[in-house]
Amino acid sequence: MTGGRTGATAPDGSPPAGPGLLARVLAHAGRTPRAVAVRAAAGGLSYGDLVARAGAVAGLLRERGTAAESPVGICLPRSPELVTALLGVLWAGAVAVPLDPAAARMRLRLQAADAELVTVLVTAATAECGASVGVPTTLVGTAPVAPDACPPPGWCAERAAVVVHSAGVEEEPRPVVVTHGNLAGLLDWLADGWPAGTFDGVRVDAPLDGHLALCQLLAPLVVGGTVLLDGDDAAGVPSVRIGPAAPAGDVAALLLTGGPVSGPVPSAPACWSAWSAAETGGPALAGACRGDDLRALGEPRPDTVGYVLDDALRPVPVGVVGRLHLGGGAVTRGYLGQPSLTADRYLPDPFAAAAGRRMVATDDLVRRDADGVLRWVGRVDECPRRDGEPIPPVEAQDALRRHPGVADAAVVCSPGGELVAAAVPVPGSGTTVAGLRSHLAELLPARLRPDRLAVLDALPLLPSGKVNRRALLGVVARAERGPAPQAEPTPERAEPVVAAERTVARAWTTVLGRPVEADRNFFDAGGDSLLMIRLSGLLRRAFEREVDVVDLFRLPTIRDMAAHLAPPVTGAGGSAAAGPTAAERQARARQEARRQVGRARGAGRDS
Repeated sequence: MTGGRTGATAPDGSPPAGPGLLARVLAHAGRTPRAVAVRAAAGGLSYGDLVARAGAVAGLLRERGTAAESPVGICLPRSPELVTALLGVLWAGAVAVPLDPAAARMRLRLQAADAELVTVLVTAATAECGASVGVPTTLVGTAPVAPDACPPPGWCAERAAVVVHSAGVEEEPRPVVVTHGNLAGLLDWLADGWPAGTFDGVRVDAPLDGHLALCQLLAPLVVGGTVLLDGDDAAGVPSVRIGPAAPAGDVAALLLTGGPVSGPVPSAPACWSAWSAAETGGPALAGACRGDDLRALGEPRPDTVGYVLDDALRPVPVGVVGRLHLGGGAVTRGYLGQPSLTADRYLPDPFAAAAGRRMVATDDLVRRDADGVLRWVGRVDECPRRDGEPIPPVEAQDALRRHPGVADAAVVCSPGGELVAAAVPVPGSGTTVAGLRSHLAELLPARLRPDRLAVLDALPLLPSGKVNRRALLGVVARAERGPAPQAEPTPERAEPVVAAERTVARAWTTVLGRPVEADRNFFDAGGDSLLMIRLSGLLRRAFEREVDVVDLFRLPTIRDMAAHLAPPVTGAGGSAAAGPTAAERQARARQEARRQVGRARGAGRDS
């Protein structure tokens, strides 16, 4: 299909999968029972021990009456118990729902409610955290339990296996149901599609409720390798890092996931780039990193097919930008409990050989060039349209970075469809906005040039080190306006509110480590969900009143928090101004909190 698809499918539209995860682990345990399956500072597990303990977890769940496809939470730290619990839940035929004990309690409560968990597996160290989600807990790793009977070689491909959560962009992280068929296709690719020894040792360092951690846990178990739960304990063990770039010489191989590589190709003996998302349960496209072609996306894994389509779902010609859609075995069941959203993103696949197949619409724009390679152009929500054509910000960003007086640059799309650019000058270069516009005019056609441009001392960054796109819009706007005048108290901002702002600002400075403007969003300023929990404690003590963290998510600026926490201003009659009832406030707060909690971990691939 010209310019439209890549990869291959079997006659039924999805290649038959090989052995499932449990069958592979059991086979490794049978051949090499003493081989190290899990390594941690507190102790490891051989494959023989791993199978015995996983069977014990399955037996415990069966004793508790856990039915097929019952959702079971796993609230455990990076430990051998985490690996045995994951396998044990799958062994029992239930659905594993990992919960990251490091996440904010509100996030955990929302995840537990979405999944309708029947129980949460905990250890003594996470019992309190598990109980906080309001679901009965099951203690693992203590009393011996007779292992359950060995599971079948592979559960039905359509049966749910794991729920992973997307990173969340502007909205709450979305729960995605990954089936046993999805896992089997991924495992076949991990086992057979890479050089021997690639996954002999894999470090687990991603958030435990996401698809990246799932891939980190599965990759070594598939090939009989070792899950590395403590980086310091990995000395002398050849390892691959699946995720962000590692320091030079830190790993034997590097699999970068999420999207195209940004910046120089990291130094590693072997380096690949993989397109990955929760909606595909992990990596779906991969290829070797090339320093001279950072936007190349690589080829789909064998059970997956890629399409480049226009808004009418028609294949686009070579060289034309379209939206990346993926079909085949990587297409997960959909969003848990969200049928409307699933229908919007998971579409009927008109190109599949078998009827009833679906494809998932990604958030990425790509094009297939004359050399047959798919190249990333930008994200759908970051590319404004002009004359019906998407305008990728990366073109202007790359052009700015080629200026000799620019140390760094970023270009983003505003909600109104403008391209907004910021450049950080090389010290002493004398770089100006006028000079940069002349530079861009020489390299780009008018439609690709940014509408707004500012020179900044530094780009606003997320905790991950990537550019905070939302904050960049505000910084550029302030740079264009110049310094803002100091706000003076007005009758509308009475003294109690002004005093409250000072108190809230001090708490923010304590938590974030620096002063922040009164109207800046907490998450744009570098905050996250854990820091928000800490902030609520500081404000509770400062105002000597209960401070609900849900309200803080709903009111994420200093000014909003102060208005909420300040003593009520009484009118002439001595009564406080009327406001919403507690029930109304909590209803609105929960809705807003579900949106803001996604931002607490960063914005999509920026996190």
